[in-house]
Amino acid sequence: MNRYVILSLFAFICFCFLFFLMKSGVSLKGFGSVYILLLFIVPLVGVYTGYKTKHRVLKWGFVGIHLITFCMMSYLLLLAYGISEP
Repeated sequence: MNRYVILSLFAFICFCFLFFLMKSGVSLKGFGSVYILLLFIVPLVGVYTGYKTKHRVLKWGFVGIHLITFCMMSYLLLLAYGISEP
């Protein structure tokens, strides 16, 4: 396993930890906007590092997982601000 696989896996674990922290309702006081920004940046970093891997199956697996997490966060943000409701 090369370093890009490890970085992409670490990005996914970091996203899962941040997402469950958000879901549990922990108060972050003044870091809320930075926290939401991190929830968008971590999957994008994961897409980049996943795309740089040399293993064919792992490459598209990590890219797919991180794109799904990015789309999920985008949809949740749209729901939070009421943009996606008709």
